[in-house]
This record gives sequence, C-alpha cells and structure tokens, in this order.
Amino acid sequence: MAKYRIAWMPGDGVGNDVMEAARIVLDRVKFDAEYVPCDIGWKFWCTEGNALPDRTVKALKDTTCALFGAITSKPQDKAKEELSPELKGRGLSYFSPIVGLRQMFNLHTNMRHTDRESQRRGCSHRSGRVS
Repeated sequence: MAKYRIAWMPGDGVGNDVMEAARIVLDRVKFDAEYVPCDIGWKFWCTEGNALPDRTVKALKDTTCALFGAITSKPQDKAKEELSPELKGRGLSYFSPIVGLRQMFNLHTNMRHTDRESQRRGCSHRSGRVS
C-alpha cells in the first residue's frame, strides 16, 4: 500500500502537459504514492454542467493531498453557450473550480512555478512582457 494517496487533477489544456511532467519527476524519485484520477475543468462543465463534479470533491476528502494542473474559465455568457444542448436552459451557472476548492477546503495559497530569469529581467512568466 502506498504511503500517500494523491488526487490527480490535470484539468484542461496545458494542465495535462504539466501533470505529465510532474508524474515523470515523481516516478523518477520513486515517490511512494497512489494517484487517484479526478475529474475537473471545462470538459465537465460542458458535458455535466459542473466543472468540479461531486465525485471529485468526495475523492479529495479521501486522499492525502491533491495535484492540480490548469483549467479553462470563461465568462458566464460564453460558458452557457458551450453547454451541451441537453443542459442549456436549466439555469446552470459556471463557477471557477479553483475558487470552489479554496472555499470548500479553506485554502489560502495557490502555488505557481517561477522562472528566475524572467524575474531577473522583470518579465511576467505568462506574457514575457516587462511588468
């Protein structure tokens, strides 16, 4: 039995790439963990009307910690346009899964990677522009 149970939440887009890279590192250092796949993100909003499904919240309560990649968020009008036809007109409202997780689990920190070279030059790691 693994020492840790980690909720594995790639999310959308680049989140899948980030999590794939994280897994390579964790496996290389022989991190003793069981990775529990969890659903989160835009795909689940579009197909289920909930970007943070209840099954994911339940899994998070049953794991040691969670690793989260990235998600897509869009304004309400765009979000409603992208719902599956059978979900449209049901009064569903998109909410950010990140905000939901912070509120449910009383979280205060969202750790992001840093790029020392960009910091030295005064650039944003997201845009490459000088801040």
